[in-house]
Amino acid sequence: MPVLLTAWRRLAGDRRGLEADQDPISHLKQQLLLLGSMVEESAVLARAVLAVPDMEAAPQIRRGDDRIDLLYRQLEERCAVLLTERMLSSGEVREVLSYLHCLRDLERFGDYCKELASLGEQLLPAQPVSQRDAVLTMLDRCRSLLALALDCVSEEDSSAGEKLQALDDLVDRDYERLVEQLRDIGDEAPESQEHQLLIVLVLRCIERMADHAVNVSQRVARREP
Repeated sequence: MPVLLTAWRRLAGDRRGLEADQDPISHLKQQLLLLGSMVEESAVLARAVLAVPDMEAAPQIRRGDDRIDLLYRQLEERCAVLLTERMLSSGEVREVLSYLHCLRDLERFGDYCKELASLGEQLLPAQPVSQRDAVLTMLDRCRSLLALALDCVSEEDSSAGEKLQALDDLVDRDYERLVEQLRDIGDEAPESQEHQLLIVLVLRCIERMADHAVNVSQRVARREP
């Protein structure tokens, strides 16, 4: 179970008022946070693939990604219905559009988790993998970014942008430093060049995941008139 599901739990509460006919935009927000919790779970499992490694986690990520894609398509369609078939105020239009963009960022974050799982499986023959602890630290920063971004959505807090940007800068620096280290050690690395390339691809996935998490928080800030 993921440990960073506070945004969904806080908003869902005792699950009263989840029916779409009571408040369709609030319901959309709740379902977006549910999607976020599913993506968080994929990130936790992706870490297990890279860390333990956990051979059972990768298939779980792929099954979970099918559920993420299904919910994403349902919510994307719901956004389209709200925008085309309901009389919304300008503020409500901005809110729905921001959720639509958040959905896309979360879906892409989930796709990168699935890619991490596949890369982790390919890295298994290369045990031990150099820089594993540093890679996991970078991934943990990325997971924290996602949790903060979902809290921004849950609390409609547009003031956390600087905090997220600072954490994203750390992820970017991790990426640059680790790629440079791999380049410097070259043939001295315990893995083959093919496995070094896989590590670079892992780092690239995490860097892109962090960008999508930051995007989610920025959607909240940009919604303000």
